[in-house]
Amino acid sequence: MKVKGFTLIELIIVIVLLAVISTFTFRFVGIGAEMYATGASRLQLLEQSRFAIERITRELRNSVPNSARVMNGNQCLEFVPVKAAGTYYDAPFSSSSSASLDFVSLSTGWDEVLDDETLHDRLFIYATRTMYIYQNDSSLPMRWAKVDNDTQSEGALTYLELESDSYFAEESPFRRMYVGSPPVSFCVEGAQLIRYSNYGWETPPDGDDGVVISEHLMNSLSGAVPFRVINAELMRNNIVHIFLEYQSSHAEPLFFNQKVHIPNAP
Repeated sequence: MKVKGFTLIELIIVIVLLAVISTFTFRFVGIGAEMYATGASRLQLLEQSRFAIERITRELRNSVPNSARVMNGNQCLEFVPVKAAGTYYDAPFSSSSSASLDFVSLSTGWDEVLDDETLHDRLFIYATRTMYIYQNDSSLPMRWAKVDNDTQSEGALTYLELESDSYFAEESPFRRMYVGSPPVSFCVEGAQLIRYSNYGWETPPDGDDGVVISEHLMNSLSGAVPFRVINAELMRNNIVHIFLEYQSSHAEPLFFNQKVHIPNAP
């Protein structure tokens, strides 16, 4: 009786064919997994960078006019957040005036007024230049006053007590006033974008107190300037240019070029 089966050559051919098919199959699966990982990395970087640019833009649009400035070779952008804004009706403009101010504001839900020596709120009237926002030189015309922690509200009218002997050098043509919190900064340091706050009016941002907003920046390596500020003029708004350059783990470049207008309304 003749026994049916496979010869050794046939088995070897089948094994070789299965090995070739398996190699191509696993390679196909590997390419798919690599494409998924690349796409996920690219999407994560895109979301992170969009969040960073949106965060800076939103905070800038709620800053005191003329407070945006650059530091550390244009690697840091500093500005003063608005705590409240409104129209004043009675304010001190001479040394003989009472150190109090009455104003109407649409701002609601006032936070507790900061009156610490370092972290204090400042009230600005007609601060038309950046130096008026951050100045600590009493020889210059004063455009800000420290707010005392004694705020009272009656309906739409708010009464603010200022530091004793405070008065302003010049009135605003439209009687505008702003109360600003201590400044904040966004700094490009190496491959990171870091946000600093609570460092006061006279101290530079501290490297230990920052919060990382985004990573994988390439500005420091490429030499691209991340922040530029064009100061406001009579017929032009304050303009802040933001240019952030990112690079994915697969060396793919990603650029954000944003221009933020801050209304010139001191």
